[in-house]
Amino acid sequence: MSAFNVGDVVQLRSGGPEMTVLAVLHSGEVTCAWFTPDDAIQSEKIPIAALMTVELANP
Repeated sequence: MSAFNVGDVVQLRSGGPEMTVLAVLHSGEVTCAWFTPDDAIQSEKIPIAALMTVELANP
């Protein structure tokens, strides 16, 4: 079972933008999406080991 679920907010362990998990793949990767500085949406498959969960503040 993956440590991540669809809809989780994650970040690369090395830093970078907050990303939303779109899919958890059997290959040990997740598909994530995030906004670039010019507000375009980017997505990529990223190894689970490279990600950590982001704790969101309550509104």
